[in-house]
Amino acid sequence: MTKNRLIALSVILSAVILGLLYFRFYGPAKEFTYLQPEGLPAAYGELYFSGQPHPSGFKNLKARGFDVVINIRGPQEMTFDEKAVAEKNGLTYYNLPLLHDGRITDSAVTKIFDAIKQNRGKKILLHCTSGNRVASWFGATLARDMGYGREKAIALSRKAGMTNAGTEKILRAYLEKSGKQP
Repeated sequence: MTKNRLIALSVILSAVILGLLYFRFYGPAKEFTYLQPEGLPAAYGELYFSGQPHPSGFKNLKARGFDVVINIRGPQEMTFDEKAVAEKNGLTYYNLPLLHDGRITDSAVTKIFDAIKQNRGKKILLHCTSGNRVASWFGATLARDMGYGREKAIALSRKAGMTNAGTEKILRAYLEKSGKQP
């Protein structure tokens, strides 16, 4: 197994085991709710998946130990200057859209994965609007980089928060195009 593949496996296992803590975070008055899979030590820190945080919630993210926010929504979806709010609260911010023309692209999957690897050892929030695209990114990464079959990657995406049939259809199309077997 190559060094890059081992690094990729470590990142993905971190995401699956400790990192896939799904929560909805709507503002300072609400607490985190999350699902924690059975765990092993994380190699690259903690990765949390969620829907869109409320603008006032970014202060709480920092107070709860988050270091990095990766937003995989497109710029046209933004309703406030999330980068400015995140950086004002001491958070490193990335906007790396997963979908291009309604499809997942290899380039987008790679950019998101690279941002996670660049922030090794940090507490990272990976979000979209509802958590569905974040979970579909996870499935795409499992299949493309880790050799998971299509159905296993989709099943793990569902566990990570993919509940929208349309998002699953987009993930399936990406996996089928990439030649992933069931």
